[in-house]
Amino acid sequence: MGALEFICNQRFHRSYTLPPNPSTGRTTPHRFSYADFGDPNSDAVVLLCGGLMSTRLNYLDLDQQAKAHSVRILHPDRPGIGGSEAIARDERIDLWLEMLPSLLAHLSIPHVSFASHSGGDIYLLNALLALPHLLHPSRPYVCMFAPWVHSSHSGVTLMRALDFLPTAAIGKLAPAAQLVAPLAEVGGGLVRVSLSRAGAFSSPSPSSRARVGGDEAAGEDSAGEHLDLDWHDAHAVDELNRHIASFRLAEAMDGMSADAQLFLKRPASLSWSSRSVAWTDMDEISALLCKMIGEEEEGGPRGGRGRREWSIDAFHAEHDNMVGERGRRWFDGCWQQQQQQQQQQHRSASSDGPSISPHAEAQPNRSGYQYRSEIVKGSDHNFLMQPEFGASDVWLRRVREACPTPGVSSEA
Repeated sequence: MGALEFICNQRFHRSYTLPPNPSTGRTTPHRFSYADFGDPNSDAVVLLCGGLMSTRLNYLDLDQQAKAHSVRILHPDRPGIGGSEAIARDERIDLWLEMLPSLLAHLSIPHVSFASHSGGDIYLLNALLALPHLLHPSRPYVCMFAPWVHSSHSGVTLMRALDFLPTAAIGKLAPAAQLVAPLAEVGGGLVRVSLSRAGAFSSPSPSSRARVGGDEAAGEDSAGEHLDLDWHDAHAVDELNRHIASFRLAEAMDGMSADAQLFLKRPASLSWSSRSVAWTDMDEISALLCKMIGEEEEGGPRGGRGRREWSIDAFHAEHDNMVGERGRRWFDGCWQQQQQQQQQQHRSASSDGPSISPHAEAQPNRSGYQYRSEIVKGSDHNFLMQPEFGASDVWLRRVREACPTPGVSSEA
């Protein structure tokens, strides 16, 4: 099929209207656009939080791969991006968290796994802490690609240089992108590559915005289920990139500026956390998560679920001009240190306690979660999720394994 026919498929142009919520002071409905692709009939569903400058049409090259693994991917546009209506900058995260369970209920999806790319991890981590019930009831799975780290921890020269820009200048990111985007129509893939290497705010994979249809569930689009683009055809991919650049200008972009200010914490008073669970930086997340897991297991405020086998993956780019080696080590350390402390505390408690019969039931791992980190050879920050690097294949396989088909055994 042609590139234009592929990108105009209604799977990539869904919309959902969030009803008013007077309890939060929001008296009007709010419209969100989203893409719903991969296997529409799969019970292994991913809620994807894309990176900066991404719209719901980023990562379309994962469509065939997701189908092959029997995985369904939902990628909503954040407020002020694509077909999603704008909201005040300070309300972005809270509205996002309000939308997620409502959208999933609308689609009759009981649980999902979370995934993010770059700065999308800020939205993912808030969902992880505030909405853990959306994850699988026995095997919650979370995956972060090229996770964002603030420049105060990464020390990356490019990102530190942005610290000297006025907040108002960062807020003009979207208008600047509108000036640059038309060039992509002329250069196609060449411009896509040059943009990814030239600046921090480039799009990680083809992105666009097209006219959004009405409120629909993805499973209704059976007509387009088997229509695919030939991703090995360079001409078709170049044509797709040109259409993407054209479609991108058709909808809102102001939310990208708001996201840039959020990710950079400009102004410094701008919080990364929601109102429901407060935190200031990512080194606090693992302790909060362990506390939450403990409450689930012991019947605390979040109790009643019993023990769940939590898995958290991080795929890092080998060449990352936005996070760097120092940022990667800092991010991994945030998760690994907490995991080691929990394991050590459990070993100490076990050594002080009564002896256990060798025939007793095996005790659960009290670290709370399993954290895995991998550096993906040959990849960079923006294009890490592309199938050619292999990380997305591992990720989708683990998504499927974390939601096993009844009666079929799997290994995580």
